[in-house]
Amino acid sequence: MRHVTLKMKTKQLLGYLAVLAIAQLTTVTYAYASTDTSHISIDQMFTENTLTLIGLIIVFAFIGSKLFNRFGIPQIVGFIVTGVAFGPSLLNIIPLELSSELLFISEIALGLIGFDIGSHLKLDELRKIGRSVLSILIFEAFGAFMLVSAGVYLFTRDVNTALMFGAISTATAPAATVDVLAEYDAKGPLTTSLLAVIGLDDALALLLFSLCSGFVENRLTSTATLSIVTVLLTPVVEIGGSLLIGTVMSLLLDQLLTRIRGQHDGMAISIGFIFLSVGLSVTLGMSLILTTMAIGFILINRSPEHGYRIRYTVEQAGPVLYVLFFALIGARFQLSLIPTMGVLGLIYVVLRTVGKYFGARVGGELGRAEPLVCKNLGLGLLSQAGVAVGLAINTGTRFLSYGTQGEALGYLIINVITASTFLVQIIGPICVKLAITRAGEIGKGRGTIDDWATETND
Repeated sequence: MRHVTLKMKTKQLLGYLAVLAIAQLTTVTYAYASTDTSHISIDQMFTENTLTLIGLIIVFAFIGSKLFNRFGIPQIVGFIVTGVAFGPSLLNIIPLELSSELLFISEIALGLIGFDIGSHLKLDELRKIGRSVLSILIFEAFGAFMLVSAGVYLFTRDVNTALMFGAISTATAPAATVDVLAEYDAKGPLTTSLLAVIGLDDALALLLFSLCSGFVENRLTSTATLSIVTVLLTPVVEIGGSLLIGTVMSLLLDQLLTRIRGQHDGMAISIGFIFLSVGLSVTLGMSLILTTMAIGFILINRSPEHGYRIRYTVEQAGPVLYVLFFALIGARFQLSLIPTMGVLGLIYVVLRTVGKYFGARVGGELGRAEPLVCKNLGLGLLSQAGVAVGLAINTGTRFLSYGTQGEALGYLIINVITASTFLVQIIGPICVKLAITRAGEIGKGRGTIDDWATETND
């Protein structure tokens, strides 16, 4: 079976490279055929043709990931570092404008990742670890919140700054963790618990952020303008709306897949529904990760065959998008911000790490999780990217209207969170690999989805 799986992956890789080569050759040929080539430089050829640039990013990010693999470092670090090298901080091949234009790729990738998380959460497994997962979730989130808030307050002596950094520190990036778990075919109690925690973590982070930002907004104004009901309503609507969209879409997709027997037809309609769900969530201001996670969770438990069917599709279609997604994350990082992080940034990173790790450990022990889960799960919660940066930008935008104090607080949060995100995105994946290595779960998931695919194809 391992030989068959390796053969399948080799064919996929060769197929990807062939498509990229053809795409680049076609676009370069078209550019030269339709333009006066005497005025085109090599630099312009790559930077002024988006498709050529995308192909270039994927190829070099893939090569970069393999270089890091040779040192035992997860591939995602290679993707991100390649993005940084291609971004404005170094070579400036990927301008910030292009990163913004390709935002939809990030949204699609996060949607697929959300589905992948949900499709791994089977009720029969969750029943065994449900108590420990809830305990870990609460303690790791509030551990980070309390330590970061206290540390930032002692350094700045400002309650507003302390609360906002504390709230943002609770967010964990699911994308990086899921990529590492998939790369090393991890499976076991730690992997299942980790997926459940990072899936629910965003919902708790949104709730805490809404409460803290509402409280701080009232402090920044001369009179209280936001009621507790208004503050609580925002995250409740976002979380509830996301789950509602996910539930409706999963039930509709389940019915359609019952009537569709062809494998390719099923793949097309499944990807279409995930794209549609992501689009609806973004348009309505909901959490796209929670939406697609709900779809995956409901399908894998309501109709396991359909859940595996779509998960197989996602695992075949996702890798190229993930390479581009993480490379673009790297391209958005501005290395010049790292020095501005200063002591406050170091306090934030260190205390968030301590709070997440020991909070998860205490929560696991109180929830009676397995010893290997207690000791290692906190290592999988260090990554921070889209959600945290999004909350920081949201803070900066909202606080602009609250005078000089609000504007200064907004810019401080954006700079520190953006700079610290680069550091934890490099360290986080390495720690995830360390966790699953110590738990002995590397390679345990190999063959599960491939066995299903082989049986289906036969």
